[in-house]
Amino acid sequence: MQYIKFLSAVFVSINFLVGCTGSNASGANKNVSSGADESKTSSSGNASFSCTIDGQPVSGGQASSYQGPEGYQSNEAHVVDVDQGKELLFYLSDSKSTNSPGVHSLRFAVPDKTGNSSFGPEENGWGIEVDIIINKDHTARYNSDSFTIDVTNFSATRVSGTFSGKFTLHGNINDTDKKAIEVTDGKFDIPFSTGNMRP
Repeated sequence: MQYIKFLSAVFVSINFLVGCTGSNASGANKNVSSGADESKTSSSGNASFSCTIDGQPVSGGQASSYQGPEGYQSNEAHVVDVDQGKELLFYLSDSKSTNSPGVHSLRFAVPDKTGNSSFGPEENGWGIEVDIIINKDHTARYNSDSFTIDVTNFSATRVSGTFSGKFTLHGNINDTDKKAIEVTDGKFDIPFSTGNMRP
């Protein structure tokens, strides 16, 4: 009788362990599947940014076929080799259609790394440039006097973070252009160019 009780206890214990293991395995499979779905979503081409330029809210993320002067499409990131090492280069534009440059365009040339960085005017070649289309014949260009960028997420497929800075008018100047502007509350979350994924 003792032997039968012992076998019953062993059988119950084995069933309990198998049941728990099966439960955990299916839970793990759910997590892996969920993670894969999240990864697929996060590496999609969706882009978004927002900031305040001299008190005016600006936002965008529309993929645009319009390319900046260096041939890079707006609202996607690139890593390029420069004298200082690897550079994170991207344009943020508030274009409302795929073939428009938008009214505001911000060009970022910053170190290829996570974390907080602060720079003065064109310090070590790093900088942010803000172009504001005033009318069809004139764009006001502002170079950074001082700026801070905090790259909070830097994966193989996406980059996101925050930024702010003070900028001075430069280049083709009209008397009506503001001489200085300030950018605050900047946030961005953009994909890497499909031809330029990080290793």
